Amino acid sequence: MTTLRRGDRAPLLVGLTLDGQPYLEQPEGRLTVLVFFKESCPTCRLILPRLENLHRAYPSSDWRLLGIGQDPLPILQSFAQELRLSFPILADHHFSSSAAYRLTHVPTTFVIDPQGQILHVTVGFVRDDLEAISQQIARRLKVPFHPIASDEDPAFRPG
Repeated sequence: MTTLRRGDRAPLLVGLTLDGQPYLEQPEGRLTVLVFFKESCPTCRLILPRLENLHRAYPSSDWRLLGIGQDPLPILQSFAQELRLSFPILADHHFSSSAAYRLTHVPTTFVIDPQGQILHVTVGFVRDDLEAISQQIARRLKVPFHPIASDEDPAFRPG
């Protein structure tokens, strides 16, 4: 089994919001960035604050960022507080979304177009890919580009 690729249709997202509400939605209608992660993953701890920078850099009316955590809800709630994450996070408590997206590693980041097609997939932390995602959002929104990683960040770290 391999992770979904560019051109594949994005599957339905299933999980619980951090306040325990069921969530079931097709990622379409606007540009969507999904990141699958786990609290115990060091590379996830590296990428999530950079994605928080992305979330804060651009108005979220025409795009969205969703985190999908592979931990129990209480761990995800604490983790989101610890990292001061303000973007929506879902608990993939039965691993339904992880299985549907055919994950092999975390973190895995997907960029999905408004029609529900996968535009880009990154496994692990790739600084240039994060900047490319930021540039893509800036172009779509017709706003200035905001760098979200720093030169001190590693160019690559596997998941």
